[in-house]
Amino acid sequence: MKKISWGTGIVIGIIVFVVISITMTVIFMTQDVDLVADKYYEKSLSYQEEIDKQSRTKSLDEQVKINFNGEIITISVPSNYISKDISGEIYFYRPSNPALDFKLPLQISTKESQIIPVERLEKGFWRLKLNWTMDGKGYYNERAITIE
Repeated sequence: MKKISWGTGIVIGIIVFVVISITMTVIFMTQDVDLVADKYYEKSLSYQEEIDKQSRTKSLDEQVKINFNGEIITISVPSNYISKDISGEIYFYRPSNPALDFKLPLQISTKESQIIPVERLEKGFWRLKLNWTMDGKGYYNERAITIE
């Protein structure tokens, strides 16, 4: 059996290190990296407005509720808000696939709620973001749901 000199061992070690480094660089450079949201920087600048909406929402006497029973999503507005000017949108956010994201207008009926069937939604994790205004002030509610 032939012995390898220490100089040859160092050269083999450097070659193995370079090959592993190049392989890992190629693998990491070919990975698809998706941001949480498009125009992330622009959204971060308006983040204080979102914080204000959330604190305003928490200070309400009665909360708008987003309920999910496995088949339908119900957005319920307290009866004393019905006489006020309410408008907004419901944003369905799918973290695993941004192509499935969509928005619906907030349409509260005279029964103080909006019902959204979920049979057309993909199974999995969704985050519902309710951006709404009442009497000219912005509010924000959020609810995570899992459709099975």
